[in-house]
Amino acid sequence: MVPIKTINRLEWLSQLNALYKREMPDTQSSLAAAANYHYRNPGKSFRAQLALSSGIALGLNETDNLHWAAACELLHNASLIHDDISDASTHRRGQESINQHFGSDMALCLGDWMVAKAFELAARNRNCGGQLAALLAQAMQETCSGQISDISQRQCAEIKEWQRIAKGKTAPLLIAPIKGAAIAAGLAENLNSLEHLVGLCGLAYQGRNDIDDIIPSSHRSSDLDGRKPNLVVSLFAQQGVGREDFNRWYRSDNNEQLVQWQRRIASSDVILQANQSVEYWLLQAEQLVKSVPQPLQSVTQQLVDSVKEKTIIKNQGRIA
Repeated sequence: MVPIKTINRLEWLSQLNALYKREMPDTQSSLAAAANYHYRNPGKSFRAQLALSSGIALGLNETDNLHWAAACELLHNASLIHDDISDASTHRRGQESINQHFGSDMALCLGDWMVAKAFELAARNRNCGGQLAALLAQAMQETCSGQISDISQRQCAEIKEWQRIAKGKTAPLLIAPIKGAAIAAGLAENLNSLEHLVGLCGLAYQGRNDIDDIIPSSHRSSDLDGRKPNLVVSLFAQQGVGREDFNRWYRSDNNEQLVQWQRRIASSDVILQANQSVEYWLLQAEQLVKSVPQPLQSVTQQLVDSVKEKTIIKNQGRIA
C-alpha cells in the first residue's frame, strides 16, 4: 500500500485536469464553451482528493481510481451549478456563475451533462461499476433531499431538523469518494463508523458556514434573508432573548428588521454555543478515526483536519 503522504497533489491534479479535457462535451456542442468556462477554476477538488487518497491507500488500479475521483468531483460540481440556479447566485469561485454568464437553460443542461458523465465514469470500473453507479445515485438522491429541505423550510428549524438538513446537504458527497474506493477494494463491510464520522464532519462544516453567515453583522445574512436553516438562528429562536418576537418576524415576509435581528443574534450567547457544538462534533469525529478500517484512517484524519482548519481560519481550508 502507498502511504497517503506520498501523493503529489500537483501530479494528481494535472492528471485530473487532463481527464476533464478528454471527457469534455463535443466541441460542436455549445455545452463545450460552458464546460471550459466552468473549469477555468475547478476549485480545490477536495472530493477527488478524498477518492484518490482512499484508492491509493487501498491499492486500487490507477485508471479506475482516477475515473472514480473524477466521477465524484463531477457530481459535486453539477450540484453547485444547479444550486446556483436555485439560489440565483451570480458568482462562483471568483467568476460569474454558469447561470449568470450563460443563462439558466445552459446551467441546467451542463449540470445534467456532468451528472451523466459522472455515472459513465463510475460504470467504467469492470469489477464493480454497477455498485459505484448505485452509490453515486444514492448520494445524489440524498443531496437533493437535503437541498430541497434547505430551500423550502419556512419556519425556523428545530435543532434536530437542522442536523438532518445539514447532513443531507453536505455528507453524501463526502462519504461517496471514500466509500466507493472501499467498495472497489472489496472492503464494503463495517463502514458504519465511516458514515458516522463523515456525518459529524458535515455538521461541523455547515455549522461553521452558518456562524460565518451571521458574523460579522456588517454583511447581510443570506440565511436570514432567505429564511434558510441556520444553526445559530435555530439556537436563538429557542433560547435567545426576545425569541417570541423573533419567531413572529421570521414567519413573516417582512425583511425590514433583518439587520436589527442579525445584530442581536451576532451579539448573543448563541454564537458561543454554536462554536462549542462545532468543536464537539469535530472531537467526536476525531475519536472515530481509529474505528474505521486501518487503510482509511489517514484519509479520514485528512478530512477531519480539513474541516477543523475551516473552523479555525475563516475563509481558508474550504472544501467546496
